[in-house]
Amino acid sequence: MKVVIQAFIGSIIIHALYMGSTMLVGAVKTTIYKPDVVNAWEQAGALQNETAFGKVMSPSVYSLTFLWTALICGIVILSYKKIVILKQK
Repeated sequence: MKVVIQAFIGSIIIHALYMGSTMLVGAVKTTIYKPDVVNAWEQAGALQNETAFGKVMSPSVYSLTFLWTALICGIVILSYKKIVILKQK
């Protein structure tokens, strides 16, 4: 049972790092973006009149990635424990 809890904690950490890094990259891109107004004015046909922020994924996708990541973390934890036990013998 301890390995299952460790695998879920590992999955939570990996997902938090992924989502945090995605937000950080978006914030940095937003901060350093400088629009080219002069060239955009010359190509007025290419200007958009709608803006979309981010994208939406189904909650079932997130739950599946969470479970698969937890499974992979569990396999890695069990493999690591078996390698450590073999080295001690």
